Parts: sequence; structure tokens; C-alpha cells
Amino acid sequence: MSFRVSAHFDGKTIVPNEPLELPKDQELEIEIRVITRSQKRGRRKRAGRVTSLPFFGMWANREDMKDSAAWVRKERERWSERLQSPR
Repeated sequence: MSFRVSAHFDGKTIVPNEPLELPKDQELEIEIRVITRSQKRGRRKRAGRVTSLPFFGMWANREDMKDSAAWVRKERERWSERLQSPR
């Protein structure tokens, strides 16, 4: 299992910015990438740009996708169906 966590260094310990759902004494391999202030500002700017794009939220009013997770599950169920040629 692998996932990304943001954290900060309090001078002595690396502290996750959000709680981690891990069992006590779980062994971890940690890769540290230092983020400069200018990189952090750039990330915020890029994230804001996505929501301002014209296609963002374009499916928000679709009746067939009220529950997007259910819609995706339904579509994925069909992936395992075997294709049949029309006769």
C-alpha cells in the first residue's frame, strides 16, 4: 500500500498534517521531499486554475449521474462482460 501524506517538521519530529489510519507500530518507509515556500505558492495557484477551467463541473446537473460513485460502479460492472457480435 502506498499513499502521500503532507506533514511538517516541528524541530524534532515529522508531524502529519492529518491523522493517519495506521495500526500502532506499523513499519513505514519514508521519502522526504522538502517543499520551498515558492513551490507551495505555485501549487496553490495551479490548484485554483483547475476549478476555473470551463469544463470543471460540466456534469454537475446530469440526472443520470446524481451519485457519481454509483454511476462509475455500474459502468465498471459492464467492463467484464464479454463483447458479442451482432448476428
